[in-house]
Amino acid sequence: MYRILIVDDEPLIVNSMYRMLREAAHLELEAHRAYNVYEALDCLKQIRIDVVISDIRMPGMSGIELHKQIIESWPRCKLIFLTGYNDFDYTRHAIRTGGVVDYVLKNEDDHIILAAVEKAFAELDKVEDGADYMRNARKKLQLAIPALQKNTLFDLMRNPSPPPKELEKRLAESEIPLLLDKGVFLVTGRADGWMEDATELDRMLLIYACQNIAEEYLAPTVVNVSVVFESNKLVWFMQPREFLARDSWDEEQEKQAWQHLKTRVYGIMEAVQRTCRQLLKLSVSLVMGRGPVEWDNLGTQFYYLKALLGQSSNNGHELLIQDSDKFGSHSEQGRRYRLSESQHNKKQLELLEQYLISGQREQFHELYADMMNADGVSGYKFQLELFYAVSLHLISFAIRAGLFDELFMKLDLGKTTQYDAHETWTDAAAYLAKVADYLLGQYESVPEDQSERLIASIHQYVQTHLGGDLSLTKLSALVHHSPTYLSRLYKRMTGTMLSDYITEERMKKAQKQLAETSMKIQEIASNVGYEAAPQFNRSFKKMFKMTPQEYRELFLATNE
Repeated sequence: MYRILIVDDEPLIVNSMYRMLREAAHLELEAHRAYNVYEALDCLKQIRIDVVISDIRMPGMSGIELHKQIIESWPRCKLIFLTGYNDFDYTRHAIRTGGVVDYVLKNEDDHIILAAVEKAFAELDKVEDGADYMRNARKKLQLAIPALQKNTLFDLMRNPSPPPKELEKRLAESEIPLLLDKGVFLVTGRADGWMEDATELDRMLLIYACQNIAEEYLAPTVVNVSVVFESNKLVWFMQPREFLARDSWDEEQEKQAWQHLKTRVYGIMEAVQRTCRQLLKLSVSLVMGRGPVEWDNLGTQFYYLKALLGQSSNNGHELLIQDSDKFGSHSEQGRRYRLSESQHNKKQLELLEQYLISGQREQFHELYADMMNADGVSGYKFQLELFYAVSLHLISFAIRAGLFDELFMKLDLGKTTQYDAHETWTDAAAYLAKVADYLLGQYESVPEDQSERLIASIHQYVQTHLGGDLSLTKLSALVHHSPTYLSRLYKRMTGTMLSDYITEERMKKAQKQLAETSMKIQEIASNVGYEAAPQFNRSFKKMFKMTPQEYRELFLATNE
């Protein structure tokens, strides 16, 4: 049901029109009356009005001025102007302002006025069915497509294995025209030379202009999507356009298509560089993959090419690099990172941490050299993983030992936390060794005291959180150690298992509450960290050879 407001300074017109609308049984409406513009404004403040029928000329405020105020409160409200013969030109001007659906003469027959009302209702129905909203949404979506494409592709690189149907749906929604059953060729780029007085907007426009230039060169032979990242960098995702021409390709044909693309893209990106330099006065450096990669390897390829782009020192000159074997041990064709290797690295890291904490400099450096040996760490992604794992251990140790601020007044925090800040893997490994050597030199004289303080802090936390999470994972995170190392350290320092200590403390508290309170067994179980009474009962009986209820009864009988 729609609401109509009739506004005129002539009561006779208002009342007669009010009765006419009330009697129009085929229209579902609720009619309201206002005998001047001020009554109309009061009514509009109190309730939603869908259609206003208003005199175009009234004392105090014209219908056009009233219309402006109406759309501020109710932008979807439709207006029908009542006018005289002499107001036609004035009324036509008003209709051009939008929201006015019709105008009628004051002395028109009822059916003309009703037709205008029906027209207004039809306009409202068009909006109500969502058509206008959908059209506007689609326009805005077109503007948002680049951001949507970036989110989709970067999500895919971080989480490389969504179900095929989900991936297909996301690519379609993001208007990414790449085929899922084919590989993807990557190119990364960086804008190197900005004009000194370039604003942030200028830089954004230059990057988009660079995208458009590349698209113009690539479009005839290459299907591609490009996205901007880190404000001045680009990545292109490419496939041969001939893949769209037919459904089936044999292995040799596909191989030739990729080889042609690789050859073409090198020449194309060289032309893109030249055009950006000539037309935009912008230097652009580019790094291209050595070949297509599968969808689930996109992330590895992207971060590798990004590292090549970021590591290179161009001294103000453009780079055009094609990835090849000369960039070290990136080639991992046919290699799979086995779980046994991962577990071996994990154990080595835990032992490395133990040597660091106990100040065993010689053992630390011997193990470190073995772990970081370039021949044993093949592949950029494995180098990246190991670098950040060791870096995290060193920084965590520096914080616990109170050496963080001192350390990074003397050494470069960026080089400790950013793999791309180093030219080679050898440089990165040597720098972390330097950080570790500094920490060992500062801290090796007091490892035992530190361990004792750590055990004391663990005990204090356990005693005050007996009803909470006291898992080894939780406790190790509190003291910034690995769970395995914490467990070993606790056993070495106390001669008992940490889990045994926690159980004993929980049972002591349970004994106290059983003896001194009338709390239910379930409540006591919850207070000492057990989710269910049966589990608590079993632990209690195992330690004291009786159930909690038997203990309570025995205690009461003894005291009596």
